[in-house]
Amino acid sequence: MMKKFASHRLYIPHLDLFLRNQVVEIDDYTGIIVSYYPFKEETGFTEWLNGLIVLSYNTVLISLKSEGFPSGEFNVMYIDKDKNIRSVLPPHGGDTLLNAYYITSFNVSEMCFSSDSRAVKLI
Repeated sequence: MMKKFASHRLYIPHLDLFLRNQVVEIDDYTGIIVSYYPFKEETGFTEWLNGLIVLSYNTVLISLKSEGFPSGEFNVMYIDKDKNIRSVLPPHGGDTLLNAYYITSFNVSEMCFSSDSRAVKLI
């Protein structure tokens, strides 16, 4: 069985790819991302998540500043001065599987995180 999540924005850090209105399909049993594609019409059993979904090999952390990131195994995301999402990826890969994270309290119109923003792993 697949779970489908739709969102205003989808960000894939290792590809530096930022997409609008996307659906992400995740295998309900394994948690593996099966596909992502543009949201074109309402389909059954699709959960709409306001804001941002991130597909990442590493655990996602949110930073409200653009420097002084913690080192380690994390994908640290921040917003640059031009209101673009940026990531600082760890020096070596991460998991071999791509995971989906929902970013709570992300303001799509202002393109910004808040102090309440968190990355929640889907599935």
